[in-house]
Amino acid sequence: MNLGLHQSSGTVVQPNVRRADRLATHILVACGVTSSILYVAGIDLVAAVLYPDYHGYTSQMVSELMAVGAPTRSLLVWLFLAYNLLVFAFALGIWVSPRERRMTRLTAAALAGYGVLSTAGLFLAPMDLRGTVASQRDGLHIAVTFAMSVFIVASMACGAFVHGQTFRLYSFGTIAAVVVFGALAGFLASPMPGPTPGLGLAERVNIYLTMLWFLVFALLFYGDGNEAHGDP
Repeated sequence: MNLGLHQSSGTVVQPNVRRADRLATHILVACGVTSSILYVAGIDLVAAVLYPDYHGYTSQMVSELMAVGAPTRSLLVWLFLAYNLLVFAFALGIWVSPRERRMTRLTAAALAGYGVLSTAGLFLAPMDLRGTVASQRDGLHIAVTFAMSVFIVASMACGAFVHGQTFRLYSFGTIAAVVVFGALAGFLASPMPGPTPGLGLAERVNIYLTMLWFLVFALLFYGDGNEAHGDP
Protein backbone atom coordinates (compact mmCIF):
# COMPACT_ATOMS: atom_id res chain seq x y z
CA MET A 1 0.00 0.00 0.00
CA ASN A 2 1.31 3.45 -0.91
CA LEU A 3 0.93 5.72 2.10
CA GLY A 4 2.35 8.76 0.28
CA LEU A 5 5.79 8.29 1.85
CA HIS A 6 9.10 7.84 0.12
CA GLN A 7 11.66 5.39 1.50
CA SER A 8 15.30 6.28 0.82
CA SER A 9 18.30 4.79 2.62
CA GLY A 10 16.13 3.80 5.59
CA THR A 11 14.68 7.32 5.96
CA VAL A 12 11.00 8.15 5.48
CA VAL A 13 10.59 11.46 3.70
CA GLN A 14 7.29 13.30 3.67
CA PRO A 15 6.00 14.37 0.23
CA ASN A 16 5.96 18.04 1.27
CA VAL A 17 9.66 17.79 2.13
CA ARG A 18 10.38 16.35 -1.30
CA ARG A 19 8.40 19.16 -2.93
CA ALA A 20 10.28 21.77 -0.90
CA ASP A 21 13.63 20.27 -1.92
CA ARG A 22 12.56 20.18 -5.54
CA LEU A 23 11.36 23.79 -5.41
CA ALA A 24 14.63 24.94 -3.88
CA THR A 25 16.62 23.11 -6.54
CA HIS A 26 14.47 24.56 -9.32
CA ILE A 27 14.93 28.08 -8.01
CA LEU A 28 18.69 27.64 -7.88
CA VAL A 29 18.84 26.10 -11.36
CA ALA A 30 16.62 28.92 -12.68
CA CYS A 31 19.45 31.24 -11.65
CA GLY A 32 21.37 29.78 -14.59
CA VAL A 33 18.77 31.12 -17.00
CA THR A 34 18.65 34.49 -15.25
CA SER A 35 22.43 34.82 -15.18
CA SER A 36 22.75 34.36 -18.95
CA ILE A 37 20.08 36.95 -19.66
CA LEU A 38 21.63 39.41 -17.21
CA TYR A 39 25.10 39.04 -18.73
CA VAL A 40 24.00 39.75 -22.29
CA ALA A 41 21.60 42.51 -21.25
CA GLY A 42 24.26 44.13 -19.08
CA ILE A 43 27.02 44.36 -21.67
CA ASP A 44 25.01 45.02 -24.83
CA LEU A 45 21.75 46.61 -23.73
CA VAL A 46 22.10 48.50 -20.45
CA ALA A 47 25.67 49.68 -21.07
CA ALA A 48 24.94 50.47 -24.71
CA VAL A 49 21.87 52.57 -23.88
CA LEU A 50 23.39 54.45 -20.96
CA TYR A 51 26.87 54.97 -22.44
CA PRO A 52 26.49 54.95 -26.25
CA ASP A 53 29.62 57.06 -26.77
CA TYR A 54 31.85 54.51 -25.03
CA HIS A 55 30.18 51.26 -26.05
CA GLY A 56 31.25 49.54 -29.28
CA TYR A 57 29.72 46.26 -30.44
CA THR A 58 32.20 45.34 -33.14
CA SER A 59 35.57 46.76 -32.14
CA GLN A 60 35.62 46.97 -28.34
CA MET A 61 36.57 44.22 -25.90
CA VAL A 62 33.88 43.48 -23.34
CA SER A 63 36.56 43.78 -20.65
CA GLU A 64 36.98 47.43 -21.62
CA LEU A 65 33.52 48.10 -20.24
CA MET A 66 34.88 47.15 -16.80
CA ALA A 67 38.32 48.69 -17.20
CA VAL A 68 39.66 50.92 -14.45
CA GLY A 69 38.58 54.46 -15.31
CA ALA A 70 35.89 53.40 -17.79
CA PRO A 71 32.58 55.29 -17.44
CA THR A 72 30.75 51.97 -17.51
CA ARG A 73 32.76 50.29 -14.74
CA SER A 74 30.65 51.31 -11.73
CA LEU A 75 27.45 50.11 -13.41
CA LEU A 76 28.87 46.81 -14.61
CA VAL A 77 30.58 46.01 -11.32
CA TRP A 78 27.15 45.88 -9.69
CA LEU A 79 25.58 43.99 -12.58
CA PHE A 80 28.37 41.43 -12.71
CA LEU A 81 28.40 41.02 -8.96
CA ALA A 82 24.75 40.00 -9.28
CA TYR A 83 25.67 37.79 -12.25
CA ASN A 84 28.37 35.98 -10.31
CA LEU A 85 26.05 35.40 -7.36
CA LEU A 86 23.56 33.85 -9.77
CA VAL A 87 26.30 31.60 -11.17
CA PHE A 88 27.15 30.40 -7.65
CA ALA A 89 23.47 29.70 -6.99
CA PHE A 90 23.24 27.84 -10.30
CA ALA A 91 26.24 25.70 -9.40
CA LEU A 92 24.75 24.99 -5.98
CA GLY A 93 21.45 23.97 -7.54
CA ILE A 94 23.24 21.47 -9.78
CA TRP A 95 25.34 20.13 -6.91
CA VAL A 96 22.38 19.50 -4.57
CA SER A 97 20.12 18.10 -7.27
CA PRO A 98 18.88 14.48 -6.92
CA ARG A 99 21.30 13.41 -9.63
CA GLU A 100 24.24 11.50 -8.21
CA ARG A 101 26.25 11.22 -11.40
CA ARG A 102 29.89 12.19 -11.21
CA MET A 103 29.67 14.48 -14.25
CA THR A 104 26.87 16.45 -12.61
CA ARG A 105 29.07 17.22 -9.62
CA LEU A 106 32.04 18.03 -11.84
CA THR A 107 29.91 20.43 -13.86
CA ALA A 108 28.81 22.18 -10.69
CA ALA A 109 32.41 22.40 -9.46
CA ALA A 110 33.60 23.85 -12.79
CA LEU A 111 30.81 26.44 -12.75
CA ALA A 112 31.72 27.42 -9.19
CA GLY A 113 35.37 27.76 -10.21
CA TYR A 114 34.33 29.96 -13.12
CA GLY A 115 32.31 32.10 -10.71
CA VAL A 116 35.29 32.49 -8.38
CA LEU A 117 37.58 33.59 -11.20
CA SER A 118 34.94 35.88 -12.68
CA THR A 119 34.56 37.60 -9.30
CA ALA A 120 38.33 37.82 -8.86
CA GLY A 121 38.71 39.30 -12.33
CA LEU A 122 36.02 41.86 -11.64
CA PHE A 123 37.53 43.18 -8.41
CA LEU A 124 41.19 42.13 -8.37
CA ALA A 125 42.23 41.89 -12.02
CA PRO A 126 40.44 44.48 -14.19
CA MET A 127 42.27 45.80 -17.22
CA ASP A 128 43.39 49.39 -17.67
CA LEU A 129 41.85 51.69 -20.22
CA ARG A 130 43.06 51.10 -23.75
CA GLY A 131 46.21 53.08 -24.38
CA THR A 132 47.43 53.08 -20.77
CA VAL A 133 51.22 53.23 -20.88
CA ALA A 134 53.12 50.49 -19.04
CA SER A 135 49.95 48.97 -17.59
CA GLN A 136 50.49 46.96 -14.40
CA ARG A 137 47.06 45.33 -14.64
CA ASP A 138 46.65 43.97 -18.15
CA GLY A 139 48.97 40.97 -17.74
CA LEU A 140 47.10 39.69 -14.67
CA HIS A 141 43.78 40.38 -16.38
CA ILE A 142 44.77 38.26 -19.37
CA ALA A 143 45.90 35.41 -17.11
CA VAL A 144 42.65 35.41 -15.11
CA THR A 145 40.58 35.61 -18.28
CA PHE A 146 42.40 32.60 -19.74
CA ALA A 147 41.89 30.59 -16.54
CA MET A 148 38.22 31.57 -16.52
CA SER A 149 37.89 30.31 -20.10
CA VAL A 150 39.39 26.96 -19.06
CA PHE A 151 36.70 26.55 -16.40
CA ILE A 152 33.98 27.50 -18.88
CA VAL A 153 35.15 24.83 -21.32
CA ALA A 154 35.46 22.34 -18.45
CA SER A 155 31.87 22.98 -17.39
CA MET A 156 30.70 22.39 -20.96
CA ALA A 157 32.80 19.25 -21.36
CA CYS A 158 31.48 17.75 -18.13
CA GLY A 159 27.93 19.00 -18.65
CA ALA A 160 27.87 17.40 -22.09
CA PHE A 161 27.49 14.01 -20.39
CA VAL A 162 24.67 15.05 -18.05
CA HIS A 163 21.97 15.03 -20.72
CA GLY A 164 21.47 12.90 -23.84
CA GLN A 165 23.46 12.40 -27.00
CA THR A 166 21.94 15.37 -28.83
CA PHE A 167 22.98 17.73 -26.07
CA ARG A 168 26.42 16.10 -26.02
CA LEU A 169 26.91 16.88 -29.71
CA TYR A 170 25.63 20.41 -29.18
CA SER A 171 28.03 20.88 -26.26
CA PHE A 172 31.09 19.73 -28.16
CA GLY A 173 30.09 21.88 -31.12
CA THR A 174 29.82 24.85 -28.77
CA ILE A 175 33.23 24.09 -27.25
CA ALA A 176 34.78 24.00 -30.73
CA ALA A 177 33.18 27.31 -31.67
CA VAL A 178 34.19 28.95 -28.37
CA VAL A 179 37.80 27.87 -28.84
CA VAL A 180 37.89 29.10 -32.46
CA PHE A 181 36.32 32.49 -31.73
CA GLY A 182 38.41 32.87 -28.57
CA ALA A 183 41.57 32.37 -30.63
CA LEU A 184 40.24 34.76 -33.27
CA ALA A 185 39.57 37.40 -30.63
CA GLY A 186 43.11 37.01 -29.34
CA PHE A 187 44.46 37.52 -32.85
CA LEU A 188 42.25 40.56 -33.51
CA ALA A 189 43.35 42.10 -30.20
CA SER A 190 47.01 42.15 -31.24
CA PRO A 191 46.92 45.71 -32.70
CA MET A 192 45.91 47.16 -29.31
CA PRO A 193 46.12 49.95 -28.25
CA GLY A 194 45.37 50.78 -31.88
CA PRO A 195 42.05 50.13 -33.64
CA THR A 196 40.74 46.56 -33.42
CA PRO A 197 37.98 46.11 -36.01
CA GLY A 198 36.04 42.89 -35.53
CA LEU A 199 37.38 42.20 -32.04
CA GLY A 200 34.15 43.03 -30.25
CA LEU A 201 32.14 40.92 -32.69
CA ALA A 202 34.39 37.87 -32.25
CA GLU A 203 34.25 38.20 -28.46
CA ARG A 204 30.49 38.54 -28.48
CA VAL A 205 30.00 35.43 -30.60
CA ASN A 206 32.10 33.61 -28.00
CA ILE A 207 30.14 35.08 -25.08
CA TYR A 208 26.71 34.60 -26.62
CA LEU A 209 27.45 30.95 -27.38
CA THR A 210 28.60 30.44 -23.79
CA MET A 211 25.56 32.14 -22.29
CA LEU A 212 23.26 30.16 -24.61
CA TRP A 213 24.86 26.90 -23.45
CA PHE A 214 24.35 27.84 -19.79
CA LEU A 215 20.72 28.68 -20.52
CA VAL A 216 20.01 25.46 -22.46
CA PHE A 217 21.77 23.35 -19.82
CA ALA A 218 19.69 24.95 -17.07
CA LEU A 219 16.41 24.46 -18.94
CA LEU A 220 17.17 20.80 -19.67
CA PHE A 221 18.26 20.25 -16.09
CA TYR A 222 15.03 21.83 -14.87
CA GLY A 223 12.96 19.60 -17.14
CA ASP A 224 14.85 16.48 -16.12
CA GLY A 225 14.22 17.35 -12.48
CA ASN A 226 10.47 17.42 -13.07
CA GLU A 227 10.57 14.00 -14.71
CA ALA A 228 12.76 12.52 -11.98
CA HIS A 229 10.53 13.65 -9.16
CA GLY A 230 7.18 13.45 -10.87
CA ASP A 231 4.64 16.23 -10.55
CA PRO A 232 2.35 15.96 -7.54
